[in-house]
Amino acid sequence: MFVSVPDEKLELVKSLLSDLSRSGGIEILYDERSKNFIVDPKNQNPYQALKTVSVINALGLGVPVSDAFKLIGEEYILDVIDLKQLSHDKAVMSRIKGRIIGEGGKTKRIIQEYTGVTIVVSDHHVALIGTYEQIPIAKKALELILKGKEHSTVYRYLDKAEEELVRYRSSLRREKLGLT
Repeated sequence: MFVSVPDEKLELVKSLLSDLSRSGGIEILYDERSKNFIVDPKNQNPYQALKTVSVINALGLGVPVSDAFKLIGEEYILDVIDLKQLSHDKAVMSRIKGRIIGEGGKTKRIIQEYTGVTIVVSDHHVALIGTYEQIPIAKKALELILKGKEHSTVYRYLDKAEEELVRYRSSLRREKLGLT
């Protein structure tokens, strides 16, 4: 598998290659000519190679190292929203990112606190790292913002989604304990 990152993230990813190889049990090489990382599962679990590719992609998007390495685990996934699909106009792109981040980072912080998802806004992408349960909630909140909904509407959605998630987790616990 081949993966590339922006030039400004190359040294960071290169410095983490041994940690990535060790944690994923795979081989990672860097091809100077093509500027691609080559992720080889060495006839091991190809799923781990895919998880490692996700870590490298996350690092390339500006996700902090500690959050990117969560992707090695089973519970965490990376989801990316490509803002270029919404507009190529710089002014529109700036407004979109401003709505996602909010005044003083408030909107982004609230979505992260409600969902437990790490959100990183870069030039043309929004990277989300969270669990399979959390990502859809955070992504829908961001989509509501991108559709121009009022922030208060998004916060109400997050309240309801959090309540539903708590009920769902509670029912799973009861089911495991045989209380249903």
